[in-house]
Amino acid sequence: MFMFMPRSLFRLAVGAAAGYLLAVRPWHLRWGADDREVHADMPGDDLVTQPQYQATRAITVEAPPAAVWAWLVQLGGGYQPDSPPRPATSGHEEPPAREPQDLKVGDTMRGGPGFVVEQIEPPRTLVMAVRNEDATTTCSVSLRDLEDGRTRMIFRVRIRAQPGVRGTTYLAMQDVGDFLTVRRQMLTIKERAESAR
Repeated sequence: MFMFMPRSLFRLAVGAAAGYLLAVRPWHLRWGADDREVHADMPGDDLVTQPQYQATRAITVEAPPAAVWAWLVQLGGGYQPDSPPRPATSGHEEPPAREPQDLKVGDTMRGGPGFVVEQIEPPRTLVMAVRNEDATTTCSVSLRDLEDGRTRMIFRVRIRAQPGVRGTTYLAMQDVGDFLTVRRQMLTIKERAESAR
């Protein structure tokens, strides 16, 4: 394939790949997280003990953990029993109408790839996992108190793919897609929690 590619185009492709691997990928694997958060153990790490992919992202939310938790479970996990998802609106956001207290270990989250709740400790910890023929993927969320009623929200994704073409393809697709999805969720949760104060 490369023998038919013009030399200048080949150099450009190699340069772009190197730039992604050396600069962009390390940034998106730890977007917003400091060294301590990246290297610390998190609940759910034991579910995928030798990940081929691990990303830890973090963001500070100007709202207490309980307020962040309500939006995390509704928007991040997409689970609120017997209640349809609320459309996004502009301006002041009201918190979810009722606390999703029914969420428990074993529940399957709505509106995603089938994440199952593995561990839950409101309003601090939510660990979810999806296991299929391609890979085992975990998503762990930790909400930590900061000064002045703020919250540090930390997301960690770990993936162990099955050997073979399907597993490799899954890993490659998640390498960029995961960042875009998780970052969007984190920013939306932050916006909703802060606007409800």
